[in-house]
Amino acid sequence: MKVTINNLTKILLLSSFALLVFINSVSAVPVTRLAAGANPAAIQSAVDQFRADLGGSNNGNGNSFKTGRREINWDGAPDSSSSPNNLNFNAFAGRGAVFNSVANFAGDNPFILSADSTNPTNAGLRYGDIDPSYTATFQAFSNERLFVARGSNVIEIRFIIPGTQFPATVSGFGAVFSDVDDNSNTFMEFYDAAGKQIGEASPQAASNGLSFLGVHFNDGEKIAKVLIRLGNAPLAAGNIDGHNGVDVVATDDFIYGEPRVIGHHPADFDGDGTADFSVFRPGNGQSQWFFINSGSNTFDVRNFGLTGDIPVDGDFDGDSRTDLAVFRPSTGTWFRLNSSNDAFLSQSFGLHGDKPVAADYDKDGKADLAVWRPSNGNYFFIGSRNESFQQIQFGLPGDIPIAGAAD
Repeated sequence: MKVTINNLTKILLLSSFALLVFINSVSAVPVTRLAAGANPAAIQSAVDQFRADLGGSNNGNGNSFKTGRREINWDGAPDSSSSPNNLNFNAFAGRGAVFNSVANFAGDNPFILSADSTNPTNAGLRYGDIDPSYTATFQAFSNERLFVARGSNVIEIRFIIPGTQFPATVSGFGAVFSDVDDNSNTFMEFYDAAGKQIGEASPQAASNGLSFLGVHFNDGEKIAKVLIRLGNAPLAAGNIDGHNGVDVVATDDFIYGEPRVIGHHPADFDGDGTADFSVFRPGNGQSQWFFINSGSNTFDVRNFGLTGDIPVDGDFDGDSRTDLAVFRPSTGTWFRLNSSNDAFLSQSFGLHGDKPVAADYDKDGKADLAVWRPSNGNYFFIGSRNESFQQIQFGLPGDIPIAGAAD
């Protein structure tokens, strides 16, 4: 039977747990970087600021990392994947991005990269092979290729863990646009894993120039899908920019946060959806954590905890990575380091002899503080969704709770 405790009873019960919270979360708004101008130099500063917002380095192709970002500039693509040829939808799956187009009449190849100056077919630069006017209409931020959907002005981007089919989310996404005449025609929409729209933004206008728009969600929101609308018409022969109200737009560089798997997987310290080999080594005073990150095959060691502490597996901050966390039986205190920002939290919850059984009991994607009391078979937990205290009687003395059974 599930029991929800009213406020007065909650206060009385929590007095025995000595609940202490030292860090409170503060709501934040997304960080948006905008710039537009006649040439790459006009937007370079905003691009670099957005890179700094995402943090870390450009992780390139493949593997999975705990920090950093991914970038796609299209310029390393071979001529066989560039105009007049089509680009496969998953050509950049190694960087955790998969594309879709509403005009998918070309099967798995509904996208076009512009030709470079050395292409063997002599295709016109910057989509001049589609319409000769486009060579002068567009310019590139990073030479020389641009990216559009074939037969459509809408691009959908979803994220995966590089090298896998695990659906993923990112903390931020930015793009360079070429020839934004009217920014009411061009915009990006951001959606979470449940399909709920969490934001929308438009770049600044720069006719025949370049625009950059980058949005970083820094309060826990996660982007599972980006929908980009480019102008009001697709690139096509006769669709001349500025004629009869036509506004055509192309894209260049995409920059986005390191993909994180949707949902937490046990013992997943790097957020790639795979458990990492890990051990907790009690020491003479200081205890240590050792783990091999499965995404990048790198070794990590962290000092956290004291002799007698019990390690706890859980994602308490909702970033899809296991946080360093311990339960101290002697005092009934929890200690943890959030993997998202290295914030340290300490909270008293439980009594001597309780078993830590942290898990997501309120379905908000975050582990809840929870203990199981062997003496009477009661679960006690605080739901992270709304800090509600709850008690459930389940089990008998001598039973072993499944969550935290290794303890």
